[in-house]
Amino acid sequence: MDGKSHVIVGLFATGVTMYATKNDSMTVPLIVGAISSLAPDLDHHNSSLTKKVSMPLKVLFSLLFLAATLFIVVKTGKLIYSGSWIYAVGILTLFIICVSWLRHLKTILMLTGILIAVIGWFFFYGYWSIFAIGLFIAVSSRLKHRGPTHSLYFLAVWSGICYLLQKDLNVNGLWLAGTVGYFSHLLADQLFTKQSIKWL
Repeated sequence: MDGKSHVIVGLFATGVTMYATKNDSMTVPLIVGAISSLAPDLDHHNSSLTKKVSMPLKVLFSLLFLAATLFIVVKTGKLIYSGSWIYAVGILTLFIICVSWLRHLKTILMLTGILIAVIGWFFFYGYWSIFAIGLFIAVSSRLKHRGPTHSLYFLAVWSGICYLLQKDLNVNGLWLAGTVGYFSHLLADQLFTKQSIKWL
């Protein structure tokens, strides 16, 4: 299923659950439910949530890449001109390795997750949900598609993160909305796609 279908199913499931439990707040839980319905696909390089989460860091890396390219060209030229060929080749090789590594969207997603976790740890100490979301993104980005993120284990992890988010934001229903949204993704993949998921 594509991202839009997962969001529709997630919003429906979350909306019905919030209505059935007579939750006084609907907007924030529906947003959490929609995002949660996309979270299992953070393990895929082409998912809509992966692209959206990675975009700010991708733009930053592009600007840094342009600046680094200019620096490398100037520095390598000076080293070659001065006769230090070995240093010039070393700098150029290191630059090429870094560029090839950062071309992959899943690598940028991992770095984004690490950055979110670090920001959560140092700037929002005590709000553990931000740190946990960053770790979840970083770990999910390194896993194969339809692997552990599409299991009951990661559903439990995401449910715990949503519980922390509910405590940090003091908004009722976020834990339930996040759990239902994530579960709706797993159930939809099981029922409506050719490749079933491994629940455990």
